[in-house]
Amino acid sequence: MSKVKLLISDQNQLVREGIARILTSSKMEIVGEMRSLVEVLEALRAGSVDANLMLADPSTDSDRQFEAMTQIRQEFPALRIVILTSQFAASWLDRALGAGASGFLPKDMSGDALRFSLELVLLGEQIFPTIRSVLEADSTRGAPIPTGPPARAPESIPLSRRESQILQCLVDGLPNKTIARNLDMAEATVKVHLKSILRKLNVQNRTQAAIWGMNHPLQIRDDSGSGSETTASHEKVRHG
Repeated sequence: MSKVKLLISDQNQLVREGIARILTSSKMEIVGEMRSLVEVLEALRAGSVDANLMLADPSTDSDRQFEAMTQIRQEFPALRIVILTSQFAASWLDRALGAGASGFLPKDMSGDALRFSLELVLLGEQIFPTIRSVLEADSTRGAPIPTGPPARAPESIPLSRRESQILQCLVDGLPNKTIARNLDMAEATVKVHLKSILRKLNVQNRTQAAIWGMNHPLQIRDDSGSGSETTASHEKVRHG
């Protein structure tokens, strides 16, 4: 693997310097430290910075930051983005997925766990927590859980066997690429099933679908009425 060019985006200068000290090595070069993703987008467009990996915390002015992140992913698809934040919430997880992040990590993790997570991302993996762990964090803070439109009653949802398997994967926090590999199907097929799941559950996104699945573990059923199969996959890295 060629030397990693890492870009750090965080409002806090001390945090940026601390991350740089932890990650600088013979294999990783810190090519820039910026206060926001808006600044990063401008620098990338100007050609003043070249990176293949970025750690970012979009906590300040998050709407603009996530918009900039989405734009970065569209214009510079080779740049992998990992969110490292203290905003460990279901709503933020959903926004990170929607904006194209390759990972979503808490700031209270260890330096070794951070390095290992970034190594996995560089190998093409996606690192996200299970929806259960995020909701538990929300509950600890007393934060409301995003629900969106009312979901349909469990007894009225004829999920296919495949849809039940994929829904369980969402509960386990797995990204599409991992779901496709575990269930031996094309990633495009996973996306088709996801659209069907969202329509049947009457929810807006995969986070809301995962919340539904977590709340109805015994009621995810296939067309024949049998119980769903559970995949034996969980998040890649446990943070302690």
